[in-house]
Amino acid sequence: MRMLIGGMLLAALAGCSLPASLVPGEPNVSKISGKTPKDYAACVLPLWQQDVAKTSQTSISNGYRITAPSIVTADEILDVVKYKDGSRVSLYQGPPWAKSGSLRKAVRDCL
Repeated sequence: MRMLIGGMLLAALAGCSLPASLVPGEPNVSKISGKTPKDYAACVLPLWQQDVAKTSQTSISNGYRITAPSIVTADEILDVVKYKDGSRVSLYQGPPWAKSGSLRKAVRDCL
C-alpha cells in the first residue's frame, strides 16, 4: 500500500515539474518589444542569471528560449521570437505561489 501511495505521489510531482511551455495555455506575460530577439535576450539573460545561476538560453525557430530551472515546481520559461520590426515576448511561469517577481520584472525592464 505504501508503494502505491509513493508511486502516485511521485507521478503527481512529476506532472507538476513539466515546463509551462509544454502545458497548453496562455503565457503569464505576453508583450511586444522594439528590440530584436537577439538584443532582447541579451538584456534578459544576465538579469535572470543573477537570480537563478543555472538559467540557460537556447535557439528556437525565429528567436530564443530562456529557461530558469526550478527544483520544486515548473521551470520559468521566456520565449522571444521575431515579430514585425521587433520581438514578441512570452513568459510562462508555474503556479501562483512559485512565480518569481524578479524574473517578471526583468522581462518588463528589458522591453
